[in-house]
Amino acid sequence: MKTTYSAETSSTSTTNLHQPANRQTAKYSILLTACLALTVGTGMLCPAVDLNNLDEETAALLAAAPTPEMGSYDDMGTLRSADEARAMVVDAGLDPEVEDSFLRLGLVELSEERIITGRDLFLQGQLGDPFAVSNILSFAQEFGKSTLQSALDSLDVANDPNGTNAFLRDVLLTSLVRPKEPTTNLEVTLSRDLKLGTQTIPAGTVMRTGLDVAAGNLTPVGFDGGSVSCAICHASVDLNTGLQVVGRPNTDLDIALFLALSPNSASSFLKVNASEFDPMDPRYPRTGRRIIDSNDEMVTLPDPVAFEAAYDDFLLNVPKGSFDAGPDSLTSPARIPDSFVFGEGGMGWDGGFQIGPFGGVTAFSSAVHAFELSLIGPFFSPEDVSGVDPEVLLGTMLQNAADPALRIPDDVKPSVWLNENFPGAERERIATLPSFPDPDLFSLNGQIFAPPGERVLESANALAAFQATLNVPPNRSPENFFNTLSGAVGRGAEVFRAADCASCHTPPFFTNGEIIASDVIGTNDVRGKARNALVGRLVDAKLPSFDQMMPLGPNPNMLDLPPAPGMDDNLSLPPGLDTGAGGYKVTALRGAYFNAPYLHDAGVAVHPDALAINTDGSYTILDESGIGVPGTSGIAEPVSAAHSLRALLDRDLRAILIANNAADERLQTINVEGKGHDFFVDPAAGFTYQQQTDLIAFLLSLDDNPGAF
Repeated sequence: MKTTYSAETSSTSTTNLHQPANRQTAKYSILLTACLALTVGTGMLCPAVDLNNLDEETAALLAAAPTPEMGSYDDMGTLRSADEARAMVVDAGLDPEVEDSFLRLGLVELSEERIITGRDLFLQGQLGDPFAVSNILSFAQEFGKSTLQSALDSLDVANDPNGTNAFLRDVLLTSLVRPKEPTTNLEVTLSRDLKLGTQTIPAGTVMRTGLDVAAGNLTPVGFDGGSVSCAICHASVDLNTGLQVVGRPNTDLDIALFLALSPNSASSFLKVNASEFDPMDPRYPRTGRRIIDSNDEMVTLPDPVAFEAAYDDFLLNVPKGSFDAGPDSLTSPARIPDSFVFGEGGMGWDGGFQIGPFGGVTAFSSAVHAFELSLIGPFFSPEDVSGVDPEVLLGTMLQNAADPALRIPDDVKPSVWLNENFPGAERERIATLPSFPDPDLFSLNGQIFAPPGERVLESANALAAFQATLNVPPNRSPENFFNTLSGAVGRGAEVFRAADCASCHTPPFFTNGEIIASDVIGTNDVRGKARNALVGRLVDAKLPSFDQMMPLGPNPNMLDLPPAPGMDDNLSLPPGLDTGAGGYKVTALRGAYFNAPYLHDAGVAVHPDALAINTDGSYTILDESGIGVPGTSGIAEPVSAAHSLRALLDRDLRAILIANNAADERLQTINVEGKGHDFFVDPAAGFTYQQQTDLIAFLLSLDDNPGAF
């Protein structure tokens, strides 16, 4: 149905929503070209908001945000000038001409060399520890091995019974023969049936992978190094320029598809609801390996094929652009975040990574490798989280391991067998802290990303330094050009002030960095309370000084990590997380134009064809089915940033969105609702629809310099 929302009228009709969306409207492209040609031909400047005509507070909303100074030093989250850092080294009685003297004190320089190293790791470094990612799960088996071997395997049905190698071949051939135009969602036509879980996707089906390919490139973003890197999630292509933008999230990547393609995806079952994936649930046939559990009792594991198929079926329900990182036995996929971290406060949706170098960025970078992608680590004691016996957990992971040599025999205790046969399991690039296995606020499982032959946290610090220097890219869209030219951006800044948005989304980074309790913000608390398992188990946070080489020798020099601002110690959760319901960090609004869908659960999503905007700023609903996840990211359809922001700000639209999400049973299972943050800017709150539209224009302008195009 088509419904018009305006101050005067309403009407109804019907339309077909799910036609191919034209993401770059031709008339805007033509107008933009003409305007830019005029700019070049006449010497006129690109449009900008005249800050001199605005009051001081409104002008501050449109000013460029500061960036860290090259050559400065990070001191556990505080930036020090080179002179300040040098004085600290001298005061400690160390030689300021030796870099290790600075690292001895935990001072990390923002040097060109370190940033280049971080960039290389971000774009080409393998994710996680090879033992877990390749040998157990094999996320990279089909997408990281040699192209020739994969192509050969794909031709032999006996070696590729499910068609996964054939799918890889299709991806490679599509990349090679397609026009070298940019895409943000590589579409691949299946040459063979693809079997995932209990489903068979027939040959001829067009698969929307969510993979990005920059103009002129053959390789999808995130695969440049021959294996899967950070960039697969945290870099994407800007269709306005055709270029890869590092730090900008891939918001429609079908991570669940690629995980389901792994032969042992169920090894990550702690990331989903324990009630549905308990290995001892009788609905799974007892035909797996027979093992000795933690109580020295003989138990039989679930049938590995049935368990894997059920898990893959479940994965395929996860909306595109979302990923469940926490092994907390709760299904809670969250939107892929961007990597523009400077000035944004604690890392993670809950803001819980706050201490250590770069104010939690190093901890977060380390956790991706040593916690999120760790499979056999302690996960701060699995029996406390899920009730799963640790030996059952490990046995379930290993009985279907991608590497046949890792598949446990009958009548063994899995931990003993693994230690005897693979004593270095998951230790190639992950190191244990002296406090292991106790958790602290830097490392949730007492482990850090620290490959041997490197200094302590050398790679994680390089990744953090690189991300700290990334800046939100300019919004070069035709819409932003005209919104800036027409004055909509400046007017929207005034609405932002009038609605008191800045009380939480404080400029210049548009966040105050605080954590808001879930019951205050009104969102589903399943993601915000993930750290509750740490309560009563935290130990003082200490790290080996960064001048020491890995592996550590006996009696390493240790650094005490200072508490985060507002904290007295590191033995309790930060304010906002210290309630039973947990909390969420105030999201930074810079980059809103590429960060849709919105909210932590990515539940606020609206299709580009779902709404039409009228000349008075009001909107007409063209089809309600495009309002919410079921008609957008849930089925690999595009999401409009402008329309999704309107659903965030307009209570009538939000009510439709929440109802559509609630009607989808699979979304209720994975805790995607689109609820909360009920701070509306609509007629019921005293604002006009034109003010709502201007506010959206302002929010979409929040880039490196919002006041200028």
